[in-house]
Amino acid sequence: MTTTSAPTVLRFSTVWLWLFGLGGLALGCGIGFAVPFVGQWLVDTVHEIPGPLRIAMTVPRIWLVPITTVIGALAGLALFGTARNESLALTVAGDHVELAQNGREQYVSRAEIAAVFREHGDLVVTDRNRLRLARFRATDLRARAIEQAFRDHGYPWLEQNDPYGADFTRWVDGLPETGADIDTLMRSRRRAIADKKSLEVEDLDDKLLALGVDVRDRKGEQQIRIGGQSSRG
Repeated sequence: MTTTSAPTVLRFSTVWLWLFGLGGLALGCGIGFAVPFVGQWLVDTVHEIPGPLRIAMTVPRIWLVPITTVIGALAGLALFGTARNESLALTVAGDHVELAQNGREQYVSRAEIAAVFREHGDLVVTDRNRLRLARFRATDLRARAIEQAFRDHGYPWLEQNDPYGADFTRWVDGLPETGADIDTLMRSRRRAIADKKSLEVEDLDDKLLALGVDVRDRKGEQQIRIGGQSSRG
């Protein structure tokens, strides 16, 4: 069942904007007042101070404190922007779901979705063959709010955490159930992870899904699940 209610949008709270901004402002102000004392203490104890601190000590305090305060506030805002970009932005509507995180965006039609559930820190959407349609890190959003958003719009939310977890097995090169094509992609994926090439990993994940294989990373290992197969029958 779907609804015609307005979409539910969940994202990193703007409350953190004030916390990061005010925190950076307070820290910068404190640093401005502390610079002369810290610099003098270093001179008295080790008889030398780092170059940047030496330069800061030449700035009159009437200017130093406002400068460090502004720098602190800007640093706090920059941290907020980074945190918000790396957190999940989720839109749940009656006919589709949109997910965006760290420059990656995905649209999933309601007609494709057979199950939605938590996989520890991840939000996972699967199709009727139990193949993953989307998996995004969701630790920055309240778990209850995510569940309620999907329930409110009539999506098939599964209560159990990681309901298909028992179906995943550790990938080892040469497994009889995979074959040469899948093993080749898995080896490439392993290298891409080692080289920290996230876009390449994402592309390889899509190619594996096209072959009916879901893959995830756990404790430094690649785990696979063949679509439609279940240890529970």
